[in-house]
Amino acid sequence: MPIIDLRSDTVTKPSPAMRKAMADAEVGDDVFGEDPTVIKLQEKAAELTGRETALFVPSGIMANQLAIRSLTEPGDEVIIEAQAHIFHYEAGAGGALSGVQFYGLPGKRGILDSEQIKDAIRTNEYYLPPTRLICLENTHNRGSGTVYPHEKIKAISKLARERGVSLHLDGARIFNASAASGIPVSEYAKYFDTVSFCVSKGLGAPVGSLLCTSKEKLPKLRRLRRMFGGGMRQAGILAAGGFYALENNIKRLAEDHQNA
Repeated sequence: MPIIDLRSDTVTKPSPAMRKAMADAEVGDDVFGEDPTVIKLQEKAAELTGRETALFVPSGIMANQLAIRSLTEPGDEVIIEAQAHIFHYEAGAGGALSGVQFYGLPGKRGILDSEQIKDAIRTNEYYLPPTRLICLENTHNRGSGTVYPHEKIKAISKLARERGVSLHLDGARIFNASAASGIPVSEYAKYFDTVSFCVSKGLGAPVGSLLCTSKEKLPKLRRLRRMFGGGMRQAGILAAGGFYALENNIKRLAEDHQNA
């Protein structure tokens, strides 16, 4: 009898058509910015999220940590929901790589509201760590896949702008949120400084994530990717799997939801 593995959507495997696309991919040196398939994937990711540009990285953790490192300084504080992936599953990277501390707020199945966050943003006394960044997660892993309510995101974004705090979205499964809610990914993404999403989960690619942002932030992110060990050479073979996923598999997520 065949076994259906329901541990995680991370155990997906590339289809024969995706494998063929990877085998046929045109490649170049992505560290030099010359891999045409990586460029094509990054342009597609930027288009879908409504951002100016995107950066291909090996993993969702690297995407999140690049965002944190680029938007903070050592000694800063990052507000998160207490069960966030960034806190529980990223091997202490925020402290080790960026020198930040996390302020975890208890949410309802992973969801925070703006009033909670407003009370948690630090005042300007010299002895307090500056609140520099808020990270939200949509869908929320440890919240059993909760979709972040659109109105709450809007309210949190408004608060962040008023208080001069940056906003990052861990959107590893943002296309699942869109499939469930009917809200375009670009609508979710527009409220954030940086947005990460994975192609290696329900979208079925074997590896990779995208960090979507502005052209202004891209040079720093490329340097940090290199620093973190994420500069890849002929990465188009991997990027082709991600591009195939975005072109063909987003529309199948509703089918996954029904099956689940």
